[in-house]
Amino acid sequence: MITVESSAGISRSVEDVWAFVSDPTNEPKWHTDILDIRSEADPSTGPGDSWVLGTKWHVTVQFMGRRNYLVQITGLEPNRRLEITTRTGPMRPIATYLLEPADGGTRFTRHLDLPLRGPFRIMTALIRKNAQKRNAEFVQNLKHLLEQ
Repeated sequence: MITVESSAGISRSVEDVWAFVSDPTNEPKWHTDILDIRSEADPSTGPGDSWVLGTKWHVTVQFMGRRNYLVQITGLEPNRRLEITTRTGPMRPIATYLLEPADGGTRFTRHLDLPLRGPFRIMTALIRKNAQKRNAEFVQNLKHLLEQ
């Protein structure tokens, strides 16, 4: 299992940051590996206006080629915590977004647990380095977007 975590202070309220990260349509704006996201319940309509506990989403990702995954919202505490678990694919990461008040703004943390199976285990060091770099980039993207 690889675990990586990146944080940033964002000069916006917890409620503002939550409003942005809890809207699935915003995910590709800062999590730039994501090309498209669609609700499993009605893929023709695209995302709704917020994540809902237990819902599943089809996500198209550009990472090591173009891939489609099914993800599920497995944790949700408004203005505090969002957990997204990948249900299909070879790696199946769990991403957790944590928000807390800090210095008049928000401390946003993106925590990633990435279980490695089979042949991926021999590439642990390389995958860890890449995952940490990309995770930090996503968090900085979010900070930049929200502080514009």
